[in-house]
Amino acid sequence: MGQAPMAWEDVVVRLYGSRRLLTPWVPGLRPTETRPVPVEEASARLAQELELEGLTRLDLCAQNWGAMVATRLAADRPDLVRRLVLVGGQVRTPKLVSGVQAGLLRLMPASRLADAGVSKERLTAALDVARRADLTDALPRVQAPTLVLVGGRDRAGQLGARALADGIAGARLRVVEGAGPALNEESPAELEQLLREFLDQP
Repeated sequence: MGQAPMAWEDVVVRLYGSRRLLTPWVPGLRPTETRPVPVEEASARLAQELELEGLTRLDLCAQNWGAMVATRLAADRPDLVRRLVLVGGQVRTPKLVSGVQAGLLRLMPASRLADAGVSKERLTAALDVARRADLTDALPRVQAPTLVLVGGRDRAGQLGARALADGIAGARLRVVEGAGPALNEESPAELEQLLREFLDQP
């Protein structure tokens, strides 16, 4: 939630030229929007935005809150999502995790978030929305082949990743050793390789 699309730049640059790439804002998190939106609304709006870009079948990779939105989109629109890659997502945000996130956010200088294009006030509201999200009913409806990734140092994320992989039929779980929760920034080369291996399968 504390990332803007530009946080994916290192991954996008490595994949550039191999496919058409888009890095949209997760609906509800753009700086121009007035409020975060529930996961169901965010996924529906994202699907609409992608279709307006002319996409009728796509591979979707998303991280953390974005991964929850992507999971919901894949469940609600199986016709749109060809393959799904989830990085550090959750089925439900554990109360302990959300409490720690809220505590860390209170301590973080607003200027640090502003540099990434995210406001502290909006992020606080987004965390509150995420606390209410529950994908339990969505997981059995995901039809796209799914890869679930999580950093080896992301202990809280590993619980959520295992729950996602267990709940989505045929999903594969991969732990990226030595990495934390932000694979796109911490391990872009390894993430790019994992994406190529998974997405280029026939």
